[in-house]
Amino acid sequence: METEPDPAEQAALISTHRVVSSVMGLLTRSDIGPPPDIPSGPAIYVANHRSLADLLLASIAFCSWGRPIRPLVASSYFRKPAIGPLLSRLRCIPVDGHEALELATSEIEAGWSVAIMPEGRVVPVEEWTADGIGRLRFGVGRLALDTGLPVVANGASGTEAFWPRGSALPRIRPWRRYPLALRSEVLGAITADSPREATEVVRGALVRCVEQADAATGLMRRSR
Repeated sequence: METEPDPAEQAALISTHRVVSSVMGLLTRSDIGPPPDIPSGPAIYVANHRSLADLLLASIAFCSWGRPIRPLVASSYFRKPAIGPLLSRLRCIPVDGHEALELATSEIEAGWSVAIMPEGRVVPVEEWTADGIGRLRFGVGRLALDTGLPVVANGASGTEAFWPRGSALPRIRPWRRYPLALRSEVLGAITADSPREATEVVRGALVRCVEQADAATGLMRRSR
């Protein structure tokens, strides 16, 4: 029998996603692609990481999809006054270094889906201008192979303009709603000979998703 998270916890998380989505609707114009066509149950959602606003865009997507998904986030962000309390309400999983895989596995075993940004940090623009993605850590490939769960790649665009890297807060312009976009690709269960190879499969999908998201916002087309 599969383990399922507490329904009350799931409902509370979806409710928070709904609130974030409503507030973000006042500040941004979000273009979320079709929901991933995967069975119910735990899955691994993988995304690029250009901005702290990636987590806000993720909430919009998760609300749209009706899926209670828990992102892994560096524990240092939970101590920040602006974003920290929100991360807790979003049931984000605080991680430090190499314990990420262990924590992700534990939450998956408890029935949760998890979201991971395998670049491991908000990536400087000069490191992702070539194809939209920075260097990935191989842990995401190891997690995919060890769990055998379906993997969904997600590419985000526009978050870097709304909340630039290094800024304490997003740019709020009452007269301007920033364009954001997210595109997804279902990889399913990955079969590969090594975590490195599995990670390369994930990276290829992320590049494709980001290219589609960038085309939707038009932001990177103007800067590349």
